[in-house]
Amino acid sequence: MFGLCRSTPTSRATEVVGAARAGVVGAAGADVTREDVIAVQNAWAGAIKKISRIYIENGDYVQAAATAAGELYAYGKYEVLFKPTKAAQHQFRPKAEDAMSYFVGCKAVEHGYAEDGGFAINGGKGWSDCVCDNHQITLNIDVAIAMGNYYFTCATTGEKSKVEYTFGYKRCDDGKVRIFLHHSSVPYDVSGKAADPKGHLAASVAAVTREDVIAVQNAWAGAIKHISRIYMENGDYVQAAATAAGELYAYGKYDVLFKPTKAAQHQFRPKAEDAMSYFVGCKSVEHGYAEDGGFAINGGMGWSDCVYDNHQIDLNCHVAIAMGNYYFTCATTGEKSKVEYTFGYQRCDDGKVRIFLHHSSVPYDGWSDCVYDNHQIDLDGHVAIAMGNYYFTCATTGEKSKVEYTFAPGAELDSTVTGA
Repeated sequence: MFGLCRSTPTSRATEVVGAARAGVVGAAGADVTREDVIAVQNAWAGAIKKISRIYIENGDYVQAAATAAGELYAYGKYEVLFKPTKAAQHQFRPKAEDAMSYFVGCKAVEHGYAEDGGFAINGGKGWSDCVCDNHQITLNIDVAIAMGNYYFTCATTGEKSKVEYTFGYKRCDDGKVRIFLHHSSVPYDVSGKAADPKGHLAASVAAVTREDVIAVQNAWAGAIKHISRIYMENGDYVQAAATAAGELYAYGKYDVLFKPTKAAQHQFRPKAEDAMSYFVGCKSVEHGYAEDGGFAINGGMGWSDCVYDNHQIDLNCHVAIAMGNYYFTCATTGEKSKVEYTFGYQRCDDGKVRIFLHHSSVPYDGWSDCVYDNHQIDLDGHVAIAMGNYYFTCATTGEKSKVEYTFAPGAELDSTVTGA
């Protein structure tokens, strides 16, 4: 029943999504191919632009979004793991209606979440373009994983926004390849700061189980505490980290997709030495990256605890995906830090389950304050019109943004960003 796992590397580290074969329909049960992935990515990007265009033209953008979601996401066919970029109060969206609230906005659907401004319509400003830039695509027979950045162009201001992503794709019973995993995040702000010739290895036929996933998570959390403790005791924490990395990550066995939390200049770490720089710090390894302070030692303060809180674990025979939050306790201050994660696990040819996918990110904070400054309120019988500026304070940086507004009952008539 179980076949051989394989992980086919890309021909180059980074690929901008371009033309793909027409359609994403194949025989039910057929492998997910690279062409399938790119076709779905093109369709996703096209859907974002189409929904925005229909919204700006005052058309039925909600129906357009619902149609696109049904075509692109595996809701109702598989469990979907979705961690949107701008989701703070409701981080995970396991149901189709949760996703719709995020994409079209809380006011456009029943029981929408108040924090949702409508990502697919850019909060009312629309998107004119969306381009996927794959760092890597990994194929695992019935599942494919893509990691990279996508770039969105605001239809109103022309401003470009960069967002990190990890997508997972499966073929459904109707033969179509759809998204079952979607983790996107704002790039980290430093101011807050041995394959065969075909490129794959044979793996053990045993499926990856929930117990396997939990065991690796416990080992990973234990390794973080162990490395920190050795560092605080002036021991050889670099060797401890190297040993742990060899046990826990699939470097040298499969392509590893690793997007660390605090990585801005070097977002992706496809090589073991890249990961070591991140975990123990640039000064502790040769050719380390200057931005790396050593996550496993908390930049010198150490971690006393690390606890996983799985939102969901999805088992796919050869591959398992876990999404959730983990909580780190600083060994020096006792302060707790919450970090979002998506991990992928695969059994290697020595029988051990290791990490081949790791995407972690700082939770989205949104705005910490919003203050209205009315220029004028005009009362006319049953109607009132207010015009002025409101000021938003970023919860992460404290930066203030000034936005012009005109409001009427039941509708926002106009909202325009001012300044640079």
